[in-house]
Formats: sequence, C-alpha cells, structure tokens
Amino acid sequence: MPDSPADIYVRDARNDDAERVAVICEAAFAPLRSIYRPKEETIARQAERAQTGTRLVAEIAGTLVGTVQYDLHTRHLHVIGLAVHPDYQRRGVARCLLDEIDQRAVLLGQPVVVLDTIKETGNVPLFEKLGFRATREEVATWCVSETWPVLHEVKMERVLLPDR
Repeated sequence: MPDSPADIYVRDARNDDAERVAVICEAAFAPLRSIYRPKEETIARQAERAQTGTRLVAEIAGTLVGTVQYDLHTRHLHVIGLAVHPDYQRRGVARCLLDEIDQRAVLLGQPVVVLDTIKETGNVPLFEKLGFRATREEVATWCVSETWPVLHEVKMERVLLPDR
C-alpha cells in the first residue's frame, strides 16, 4: 500500500546523511546502468556538483528513502539526480521531493523547474505524469551505452509561475 504524503518527510540533507544518500543513489541508478553509463569526465563533474548544489532527502518512519539535488539558476531551479530506493518506489517519494523543490522555487521567485533525463530509460512519461513537459531533445554526449547506438537527453520543465 502506498504511503501517504503525510508519511513522507522531506528535509535538507545533513553531512551525516552522505553514506545513506550514496546507498540510495547506487540502488536507484543500478538498473539504469544497463541502459547508460556516465563518461569519466561526467562522473568527475557530478562529484564536483554534489558539493555545490542543495540536497534534499526524504524519510519514511525515520529511514532515508530518497534524495534529490537542485541548483539555482537565473530563471529556474535545475533538478539533479532524483533517486528513490527501489524498495520505496511508487509510493509518492519522488513527487514529494519535487513538490518541495517547487515550493522553494516559488519562494525564490523562480518560475520554472527543469530537469534532464535519458529518453531510453523510459522516464519521460513518468516525469510527464508529474507535470513536466519535454522542451528539447538532443543526442546525449556525456554518457555511453552498450545497449543503444545513440542515447537522447530530454530537457523537461514544469512551469510554476506565469510569465511576468
């Protein structure tokens, strides 16, 4: 039975969450590694970015079950590395994490939340159900695949505030 959003607590990550966040990311992204793998230089950039973005975590009954990072840009918040542990997927955790990012975007006066995903993972329809729409698709050059000859990065956005 899915947890209700009231059972999911989203907060800013603390330093002592790092090990559990790594476990969640590894478990959540493992199935995707059969579809794509980031290149070495991308892994280095991601490690650097992990130190500068704002990370949120989601808990259910005191257990860390999901995480996401976001960066503040001039006209949007950029969602990075949304990950929910496989044991807790399809319970509304991703929605709660993204809803918290939406709230922060509105408070910061940011009209749009954006994210990037690889089309071949099948995640585009999932993000569409969460209110995102595809705005651009291009060949993904930052990752490689042993399954697909070409991968496609899809830029998606969720508009929160009307144009001013």
